[in-house]
Amino acid sequence: MFQHIPQELQHKLLVMTADHSEDTMEHCKLLLLLLRRFPQTIATHGPRLVETLLTAEKHSHPGCAVNGYRKLLTCDALPLLGTAPVVLNPRLSLRLLCKAIEFYLTYIQQPQDNQIQQPWDRLFQVVELIGKKLGWELSSLFSMTWNREAYCERLHQYAVTHSANLCEEVVARQLLMCTVAVLLRILNEHTVLINNDETMYCLVEAFAECVHSPTEPKLKKRKREDNGGIVITSDGDYSGNGLALNVKLWDLLHSSDYLQREVGKLSQQLRLDSWLNSFLTDLAMYKGLHHEVLPRLSQEPANLSVHLRLASTCFFLKDYKAMLEYIVLVVTALPSVCSKVSHNLTVPCGRHLHYLTLARFPVIQYCCRLLLLAIKENFSIPGAVGDLAIGHALVLMQIDWPQEASALSTITERIINRGTFSYPLFQAYIICVDILEELTYLWTEHGGGVSLDIATGSGILQNRRITTRGADKGVREEVKQAMRRQAARDGIDPLDELLQKFIINEKTAILHSLIIQ
Repeated sequence: MFQHIPQELQHKLLVMTADHSEDTMEHCKLLLLLLRRFPQTIATHGPRLVETLLTAEKHSHPGCAVNGYRKLLTCDALPLLGTAPVVLNPRLSLRLLCKAIEFYLTYIQQPQDNQIQQPWDRLFQVVELIGKKLGWELSSLFSMTWNREAYCERLHQYAVTHSANLCEEVVARQLLMCTVAVLLRILNEHTVLINNDETMYCLVEAFAECVHSPTEPKLKKRKREDNGGIVITSDGDYSGNGLALNVKLWDLLHSSDYLQREVGKLSQQLRLDSWLNSFLTDLAMYKGLHHEVLPRLSQEPANLSVHLRLASTCFFLKDYKAMLEYIVLVVTALPSVCSKVSHNLTVPCGRHLHYLTLARFPVIQYCCRLLLLAIKENFSIPGAVGDLAIGHALVLMQIDWPQEASALSTITERIINRGTFSYPLFQAYIICVDILEELTYLWTEHGGGVSLDIATGSGILQNRRITTRGADKGVREEVKQAMRRQAARDGIDPLDELLQKFIINEKTAILHSLIIQ
């Protein structure tokens, strides 16, 4: 019936009803209805509505970013004001933009009620509209279809173009606000992709193969090193490149002292700690700042992911004793989901970060790789320690055989040079057929006639051994039978359980083979 009465009367009725409403929320909703039906009234009633909403929120919901008044302000009032020829005070405009950003960020982090569809698109619409009011050059960016690479490129271009003016308020403020909005959207997408309902991933420092040859042109080398030679890989479909994009944006936000100070203020104002804490840990890891990563991780609640990353960090700090402690914690609490071993732990690059699947096999594989690389440093030590290190390495490389097959060549060469190999844990843990065949070959005259001392028990302190060099025929046959028994377990004994048992039960022996600084 209301829509059938003359528009002028509709207008008067809405204004009168709104003015006489004692309920603030109802008053605001009536004003919104007025603005929608009569856009020409936005210039008159729009600023008044904004002021009412701000005041009502201040008294009714102090410190609470998601509430009915803020929702009306950010989702309804600001889009209307943004499209109308209304002049807003620059200070008020910035305040409103911060209110909108804070609202959407808090809303996105809460359990979704689906009341607000496409919150990021709606936030970007507000950034665009308020940016236009402020005369921001970057406001047009937010009218583009979302593409994180394109958005990042535009922000970097703007920073380069205005590099001489990054301390000016107008330039710095729009670069700050726009970059933070883009960074947080990328971070949100990245987090959702890394931690989804089906699979969770954990960022660890993985392993790099040297790629620079002496004959490679310097120009090509420099090109590879533009991003520090860092490669990010993942066990999933998503490469994890959102991290690299955000690192560049973060560096952009710290490209001047003024920007750096303003980032700190804005972070406090918008309460961004919950958004940034995890990212800042990843950032420190990305930059190789392991001494910063360690205390950050130590402050987080203990869980599998944290222990895994602590083990990784300690490895790269060469604190192998602490690394082993964390590895034991990890393998004691392996996930029930099995998954498959990773084929991306080592790639040709300068430095390598990897999103490891938080599943049983990839996790224990990564732990074994850490131990293997740490133990390799002891291969050259003469005597029992060297043999122990070699034996442990043979055990550890089984988890993802033949990925570390190249290490076997190094090991066999060292065994041949020594002329003997003694490993008391041999029968308990070495079952890989290829490794057994290689050791058996070393024992033959053609293979070097190595004296192969195999313990008959699994304890490290047991002394009774079967020695293969110069042994009589009966002992030789016993050794062959022992090798066959070991080989028969290959494919039968679950490797994850075998390595888990090895790391937990032989922790002291493993520690003995590590260089402790």
